[in-house]
Amino acid sequence: MIPPLPSPNWQPAPARTLPLTPPPGLRLRGLVAEDLCLAWAPKASGDNLDFSLNPENWLSGTGDSLISVSARVLTLTGAMTDLTVLWATLLQGQACLFLGGGVPGTVQQVQVCVTTQQGRSLVQPISVAILADTPAAQAQPVPRLADGTPVPPNALALPGGAILTSPSGTPYLIA
Repeated sequence: MIPPLPSPNWQPAPARTLPLTPPPGLRLRGLVAEDLCLAWAPKASGDNLDFSLNPENWLSGTGDSLISVSARVLTLTGAMTDLTVLWATLLQGQACLFLGGGVPGTVQQVQVCVTTQQGRSLVQPISVAILADTPAAQAQPVPRLADGTPVPPNALALPGGAILTSPSGTPYLIA
């Protein structure tokens, strides 16, 4: 297994990091696990913030680590101020998302999909409350390649500042 490399330029915010733990089997107790949902700290509509999932407990004792993460917002309404996933990447071995926008006074659902080196995969819905007492705002722009691909903070940059990309145009990343 290839362990995750440290990314010296960016650290996931501990205040917005949740343990990645699938809901336990609660049927014996009369509870339905699907009714339990993870929730990140609330954000204002105008905030662009990182939100992370730490897989340490989920992968404990397996020798496995994350190799991919993707995310989408399930509660999109078509409004300019919808919650937006600006980028999703692996940082410090964690699944990290950068979220912006969001309709004030709503609770948005973000679906995060992760895959590991050994083939494990998990689709995890997570709630994000958008504070009601803030003005509606669009997600602020983030750095992008010429084709519009977002550039996460752990993208490999050449000495001149150009982002190193694969033949398909995807930025190479330090996980």
